[in-house]
Amino acid sequence: MEAVIVPEIAAPIEMCMKEVCKLPYIRNLKLAHRLAVNDKFEVQLLIGADYYWSFVEDNIRGNGPITVKSKLGYLLSGPINRKSTNQGASTATLHILSHRENVEYDLERFWKLETLGISTEENDESMDAKIKHYQENNIYFRDNKYYAILPWKNEYPELPTNENIAKKRTANVVKRLTREPKMLEIYGDIIRDQESRGFVEKVPTEEISTKKQIHYIPHHPVKKDSITTPIRIVYDCSCRQDGSSPSLNDCLSSDPPILIDLPGILTRFRAKKYGISTDIEKAFLQINLDENDKDVTRFFWLEDPRNPNNALIACRFRSVLFGATCSPFILSATLMKHVSDNPSETTDTIRRDIYVDNILTSVNTEDDARKFFHESRKLFLGLLGLQQHSSSRNSENRSSY
Repeated sequence: MEAVIVPEIAAPIEMCMKEVCKLPYIRNLKLAHRLAVNDKFEVQLLIGADYYWSFVEDNIRGNGPITVKSKLGYLLSGPINRKSTNQGASTATLHILSHRENVEYDLERFWKLETLGISTEENDESMDAKIKHYQENNIYFRDNKYYAILPWKNEYPELPTNENIAKKRTANVVKRLTREPKMLEIYGDIIRDQESRGFVEKVPTEEISTKKQIHYIPHHPVKKDSITTPIRIVYDCSCRQDGSSPSLNDCLSSDPPILIDLPGILTRFRAKKYGISTDIEKAFLQINLDENDKDVTRFFWLEDPRNPNNALIACRFRSVLFGATCSPFILSATLMKHVSDNPSETTDTIRRDIYVDNILTSVNTEDDARKFFHESRKLFLGLLGLQQHSSSRNSENRSSY
C-alpha cells in the first residue's frame, strides 16, 4: 500500500465527543481514534475507497452513529442522535480540504461564473483598469488586422518544449483516424483550410530549433452532431510534459472575458418586434498572434495528410487559438476595443448585446434590421481582415433576422 504524505489532509473536524462517549454501545469499544474531551481533532489518515474493504469487517448499529469494526479499531460513522442527549436540533457538516489554495481559488471562480449577469455588484475597478491596460499595451492594429500579445504571468515557470509527448499523442490520433479514412480526410481538410486562410503555417526549416521559447501542443478530434463539420479539432493547452512541468495554460493569465449580463440581453431580445442573431465565424482565429508568441503554439501534423504513414512536421498558429485559457479574454478585449474605436449607434448596440462572439438584439422595424445587418457586417469585414463571400450564408459575419 502506497502512502502520500501531505502537510494537511483536511480542516479540523468538530464532533460532540461528550455526547458520543455517553452512548452505551460505544463505551467498551476500542476505537481507531480515541475519543477525547476536546471537540476538535485533526484527520491524520485518509484511506482510499479501493482499500476500504481490505480492512473493514462487520458493523454494529446503535441509537446514534454506526460503529464499524476494522483492523484499526472501531470506526464511527453517521449522525449523532440529538434527542437522546437532550440537545437541540443542529446541522453538522464535514468539509474535506486538500491543496487549500487551489480549491479555494477554483471555488471562487465557480461562484463568480454562477453569478455572471445576476450579481448586483459594481464592476471591479482593478479589473477594468487591467482590461484597459491590456488593450493599450497588448493589442495593436496593423495591415487591417488586430494583433495580440499573450498575457503572460509576471513570473511564470520555464515552459518545456513538450515535443516528445505532442508528437506521440499526434501519432496516436493519426492511428485512430486511419481506421476512419473519411474522418482523417476531414481532419486534414480543417488544418489545410486554416493554413489557406493564414490562421496556421508550417514552421520554416531554418526556424525549427532557432527560437528561444518553443512549446508544442497536442490535439485531438471531438465529434460533433453536424453534417457540415462532423468533428472539431481541440488543442490541449493544459498538456504537461511531466508532473513537475507547467503547461501553456499554467503560464498564462486566466482573467475572465468581458461579459454583459445575460438576463439583460435576453430581455432586450424580446423587447422589440424584430429579433436579430449574429455571430463572427472563427472569431478567435481572426485575431493574429504577436510574432514573439507564435512558437509556443506549435503542433505536429502530417506532411501529406493523404498518407497517414507520412512524416509529422511542425506547424504553428498565427492566430489566437481556441483552447488557451486566455483566449476568451483576448477576444473580448479586442472586440470591445474595436467597437470603441468605431463609435456609432450600431456599435453601441453591439457593445451592449454581445456575448463572447454572439450578438442577440432586437429592433422595431425592418429598415432598422437591415441597417443593423449591413452596418455590423461593414464593421467587421475588412477591419478584422475578413473577405466577404458572395453568399451571405457563408460570409464571415453571419446575420439573420
